[in-house]
Amino acid sequence: MKKNYLDYDYNTHFDTTGLTIFGVIAALIAFVFFASWLSFWVCYLGGIVTKIVIGKYIVAGMSILGLNITLDQIPLIAGTLGWIGGFFKSYSIGKNKD
Repeated sequence: MKKNYLDYDYNTHFDTTGLTIFGVIAALIAFVFFASWLSFWVCYLGGIVTKIVIGKYIVAGMSILGLNITLDQIPLIAGTLGWIGGFFKSYSIGKNKD
């Protein structure tokens, strides 16, 4: 008599516990680097839009504060400040108790 394929135990051949843990850790590390990279470039793009729309006013305002920057430096400054600001965010999970 031929055995039914439903009677076989297919889960006993591979031990993937170590690979699963390694994969989760690798995915978290990749996400941290990707999120930082993405945060910088989104803010850099915002700096380009700012440079085009109100760049001369930003430069004038910074010079009043004693910071002499040029129009070409606005996207890099925006990207850098956005990247640094990403480390100071806080997230609330759950219900607010107001």
